Amino acid sequence: MIRFTQKQKQTQKLDYYLPNRNTQFLKIWLKKYPWLVYDEFLNLMFCALCRKHGVKSGGSQGSFFHGTDNFRTEFLNAHHLSEAHAKASLMEATSGSPGNRAATDLMVRTMSKVTLGRVENLFRSCHAIAKTGRPLKDFIWMCKLDDMKGVDIGLVFRTNKSARTFTYFIAEVERKNLRQKLEKSKFFSVISDGFIDSFIEEAKLVYVQFAHAGKVHCQIVGVHTVEEKDPLAIKTAIEKTLEVNLQVRLSSQDWAKKLVGFGSDDAPEKEEGKELALLLREIQPCVQTVYCLAHQLELSYKAVFQNIPLYNALQDLLHSIYHFYQNSTVHKSSLITAFKGLHLQPVMPSQIGGPRWLYRLQAALQNFLKGYPAIVQQLQSADEGRWDTNEQKAKELLNLLLQADIIKFAHFLVDVINVLTILSRVSQNRNSSIADIFATLESTVKMLQIYQTRPGPKERSVHSVIHFHSNCLKGKENISDVRNVVLTHLIRRLRGCFRDASLDVVRATMIGSFKLWPTKINQEFGEKEVSILIAHYEPVLEAASVKIDEVDTEWSMLKLEIYAKFQNIRKLTWDFVNSIYSHKYPNILMLVDLVLALPASSAEAERGFNQMKRTKSHMHAKIRAESLTDSLIIQLNSPDINHFDPRKAIHLWNTRTPSSTSDTGSNSDCSSNSESQDESDE
Repeated sequence: MIRFTQKQKQTQKLDYYLPNRNTQFLKIWLKKYPWLVYDEFLNLMFCALCRKHGVKSGGSQGSFFHGTDNFRTEFLNAHHLSEAHAKASLMEATSGSPGNRAATDLMVRTMSKVTLGRVENLFRSCHAIAKTGRPLKDFIWMCKLDDMKGVDIGLVFRTNKSARTFTYFIAEVERKNLRQKLEKSKFFSVISDGFIDSFIEEAKLVYVQFAHAGKVHCQIVGVHTVEEKDPLAIKTAIEKTLEVNLQVRLSSQDWAKKLVGFGSDDAPEKEEGKELALLLREIQPCVQTVYCLAHQLELSYKAVFQNIPLYNALQDLLHSIYHFYQNSTVHKSSLITAFKGLHLQPVMPSQIGGPRWLYRLQAALQNFLKGYPAIVQQLQSADEGRWDTNEQKAKELLNLLLQADIIKFAHFLVDVINVLTILSRVSQNRNSSIADIFATLESTVKMLQIYQTRPGPKERSVHSVIHFHSNCLKGKENISDVRNVVLTHLIRRLRGCFRDASLDVVRATMIGSFKLWPTKINQEFGEKEVSILIAHYEPVLEAASVKIDEVDTEWSMLKLEIYAKFQNIRKLTWDFVNSIYSHKYPNILMLVDLVLALPASSAEAERGFNQMKRTKSHMHAKIRAESLTDSLIIQLNSPDINHFDPRKAIHLWNTRTPSSTSDTGSNSDCSSNSESQDESDE
């Protein structure tokens, strides 16, 4: 701090103003603030950086762009600490200026690089907050934490408004990358998954799936609210999401020619789903609509079983047994003792329902049947009168456990669940193609049809017995009618997943899955399938400049070379095949890219929905769809925290932010104590 005598203070008022241009103090202040430029003729000062990069701030700070005669020290310091000046410094640091500059310019550039380092730290904080699904209001205390750790983040851009801006540009980089990838690809599909929650009444998650050189990409585009749940509103929401986030007009000729498929979570028997499929065919007649198998499997299961009294009785029994032992350490200890007395490995009853419901139900049934003899023995000890209040509950459970129809239905249900679990596992596998899922679905349907004519392996073990683990069963023994009703409805609903798609086209996609290729060469393999795909997608292939007349020949030659060169066909991947043969067989490999772009299901969108629920669980107020979109794009599309490079987002922020910014000269906006928060984004 420069100190002055009382006489100097009285004559020149140096505690408030800078000295005149003829004094030595002017040089001192110009050296301290190398960005200042002094006009001797006009007796005005202005900020060279703000002028150079066209950054105008509002309020009183705007005078540093046009020139000011206010030389008060605090006025200069306020501009030095303003967001407008920091933005200009950042633009200077990222500009391609030559290295051989004067000493003052070099000092300015050095100071600007310091600003760049600070902003990089702030961008990393925003990325980490969004990547982990935390609310943006955490940005304020993370800045305070950086201060305590000695991390240099400066005194500006420490508000929730800045955090939202930084998050937007981080997400914008990922949107830009996605658009560039989508432009390179010749074909793409749209996947949509709807959800309803307490804050956003009805919204759609929109994804795009495409393949380039044999590598499949499935990435989120955004979240968009739906005002009315009708097909036209949903179609409009999907189109708007693509246009706003990727500048992709789905109805335009260029993009409509690329559209090959649509994946939806809607139930196919709903009129809304059928009408939406028809509306998309108006854009592109070749579109294949596939309903999410994972979602349809859950809907089918619940719709079929909810009206079966025997199933409801078994479900209540599993639920009651779980809580009977879970809520009492005495009962649990007694059950373990019963297992040991029977020389069995203890298997405790498990819970049903909730996430991964199918796998939990499978585990609960398996544990129930394995632990059946110990459970029965332990419940029979109620006759000794040791449990008083629980005696009646134990007798009720024991009575149900000895019902023949419940035991046989439990075994039948294990057979069905074991088949459905395989289908569910394949449909939720990211590496499963539409051909893999369809082939597994056909096998599932065939297996269920077999169970219609004869019991499955588990049910056969108790089909004609009247004793189970030495316990005499009572009641009805025949469950044939129930089995037939369940399987008939289940088969019908599962087949509906591909109701609005051409089954011939879906079957023909088997050429795109090496898992479905024969182990030894078959000259006729794939020839019919290639012809079907060409006939259906001919306009799309022509728009992609595929030489259709050469596809059949390239398929035969590619197939011969693959079988001749590789022993284990089923371990191959199409991106690897493209790296070897793309120059020789470009047309057939383009057709394979089309097949890989078709949506296998909307399971990826379901994962995004689950991620969104976890994100919103941290929120305590309403969050806008735009902010939720930015957060989800960062979570699902951006690199992890260790590999995130903020420079692209900072550069985009520099080039895209308007040069005129709001007034940030007040101390409350620039300090670390700023607690202003936008309720809509908390």
